[in-house]
Amino acid sequence: MSKATAPRPYSWLLVLISVLPIIMLTIGAMAFRYIETRMIATAGETLALSAAEVSDKVDRFLIERHGDVLMMARTFGVQAHNREFQSAYVAGLMTAYPDYLWVGATNELGQIVVATDPSTLGRDYSAQPWFQAARSGQGVHMGDVEPFAVMGGPDAIAVTAPITGPRGEFLGVVTTRVGIPGLENLMTGTLRSFRQREGFWGALEYQFLNEKGVAFIDSDLEHKGHVNLKRLGLPSALASEGTLSNYVEEEHLRRHVPVITGYARTSVRGGFDGIHWTVLMRMDRRDVLAPIREVLWNLGLAGGALVIPTFGLLVWTVTRVRREYRHAQQERAIAMEAEASLRESEARTRRIVEMALDGFIGMDAAGVITEWNVQAEQMFGWSRQEAIGRLLSTTIIPVQHREAHERGLRHFLATGEGPIMNRRIEITGIHHDGYEIPIELAISPALGQGGAYTFSAFVRNISRRKLAEEQSRLHQEELQRLNEALDKRVQIRTQELAAVNESLVAEVSERMETEASLKSSQEALQKLALQLLRVQEDERRRISRDLHDDINQRLALLAMDIEAVEQRLGFLSEDVGQEIRAIQDRVVELSDVVRHLAYQLHPSILDDLGLPIALQRLVDEFTARSRIQGSFGHKDIPPTIPQEVAACLYRVAQESLSNVARHAAASRVDVELTRSRSGLTVTIRDNGVGFDSEQPGYGPHGLGLLGMKERVALVQGDLQVMSAVGKGTTVQVVVVVPEGVS
Repeated sequence: MSKATAPRPYSWLLVLISVLPIIMLTIGAMAFRYIETRMIATAGETLALSAAEVSDKVDRFLIERHGDVLMMARTFGVQAHNREFQSAYVAGLMTAYPDYLWVGATNELGQIVVATDPSTLGRDYSAQPWFQAARSGQGVHMGDVEPFAVMGGPDAIAVTAPITGPRGEFLGVVTTRVGIPGLENLMTGTLRSFRQREGFWGALEYQFLNEKGVAFIDSDLEHKGHVNLKRLGLPSALASEGTLSNYVEEEHLRRHVPVITGYARTSVRGGFDGIHWTVLMRMDRRDVLAPIREVLWNLGLAGGALVIPTFGLLVWTVTRVRREYRHAQQERAIAMEAEASLRESEARTRRIVEMALDGFIGMDAAGVITEWNVQAEQMFGWSRQEAIGRLLSTTIIPVQHREAHERGLRHFLATGEGPIMNRRIEITGIHHDGYEIPIELAISPALGQGGAYTFSAFVRNISRRKLAEEQSRLHQEELQRLNEALDKRVQIRTQELAAVNESLVAEVSERMETEASLKSSQEALQKLALQLLRVQEDERRRISRDLHDDINQRLALLAMDIEAVEQRLGFLSEDVGQEIRAIQDRVVELSDVVRHLAYQLHPSILDDLGLPIALQRLVDEFTARSRIQGSFGHKDIPPTIPQEVAACLYRVAQESLSNVARHAAASRVDVELTRSRSGLTVTIRDNGVGFDSEQPGYGPHGLGLLGMKERVALVQGDLQVMSAVGKGTTVQVVVVVPEGVS
């Protein structure tokens, strides 16, 4: 074949090199598009979550204002005619909450009687919608954003609640104006948190829309309140009517650039309808994609700097491969000439080889078989055609001796000396079928023309002579192998047992450390819980003392003042006297309620007169209050009981009597306080309906009983509950009291 018609070797490599950049650019474009889509989705979801966070804060802000107005209305209902108190109250509310622009209250005719701005006193607001809504019994009225003319026209939210008297009569309303800056502070605070948390540093815009779609809060102050976004068909404003929170991609109405807008709508919470506003937060699409585009541009530059040299290297490699291919073709022609020379030598030595009585093998300096007679065929199982041209080492030499054979051949060719040359030695050869045979070998080297060695080997099979020796050797090797296998199994088993032992020791040590740590943590938690109970009892004691010594005394003085007023106004009508006496009765009743509340928080009788008298008083009050016959008995009680123990036993008895009143349907309950060798015992026994104490968690009674058990455990005590359906319930508490105290 001529050079003009011969195929060019490796021509397909150039096509492959040209196609690879196109494939890489296509994959890069697809990856870039995917990353852009994911970044936009991530930014949109983040903006939607931030808008939802703002709407949640707005809901809580409005609920707080709703609670403020409702509490103020109830307070004014109690102090309906005390204008001085009401004025001080609204002034304090303005000071405590700067979000209020104005706070006021009207009488039943709609005239302002109390206000933070004196200029509004006396104004008539009876025709205002917020007054009519509160008067008609609709509860707390919360208006949408509108200008408040009294303060110069700033946007505000009107929150109004009715004032009702003790008999439910309408006395007027309390109304507030909440400024918009408080809501803007919520938005700006969320934006700062958003930037710090998400790492977005592009321009962020925000808007608050009322229910009609008008923006009453806008980061662009020039367009605030001037447009109705729903009427203009803004997709985010329209989408907010269908879902509470999501994001959309849209075009900016003023700048006409693509933006990503997250929106969220305020929701109803716990019966509070609130105001249906929409929060919008948007970012320019280019700001979202700017970081990845910059990174991809840098990657493109770096890739170009890498791909161009690589392309040049590949072209050079293809040229080099073609040159090597042509060189290989020349080497092939030389090899074919050598093969022809080998065939001529073969014909010359054939007669000598066939006349040999033993196996004859000829080999050149490269270790390739050149002669193979009939005796060699019978001895090794290779035919002449199969053997000639093969390496001697891979044909008749076992694997374990091949490296030594090749090393000896190289040594002889380098030095002209060899330990087995011109000597008769006994070695093993390998048959064509793979089994080894013992042979006697004699090798003679010959130096040919050109300085190349050839080797002639005469081989004799000595299998029969070696058979007995081999059998004896095999028996010895088998015995040695069995001994070694046994020793190895013993060693492996010993190592396994040692590893298992170490694992068990480590596991036991780890469990002991874990148990010690758990015990230490449990003791620390018990100490902390006991300290919390002490602090709780001290705080109850302080509140009870304040209620009794301060508020109750003031109520008593108030009752005395009312009595003195009644005596001074004795000349008035009987109706006025009855009203004054009714007020005095309510003050006395309130004093009794405060005294009972102080006693429930912490009975001072427990500190002053001791646990037995306190329990007696508790049982007497329970009998009077619940009309369930109760009895109390005690025996051999020490004069002093630790404060924590006394408080614990008293609280358990209090909780048990409360459970009897609520759940037992009993007609009698007995409380007994006794002393035993282990400490103090309190037993509460009723004849009520009982319950199944075997039920897990004691059914509906489980939470209260669990609380009592925890309290008793903190003072090193034990609580037992015995009950059965229809057989009443017995609660028994045993608390250890130190011997020095008892």
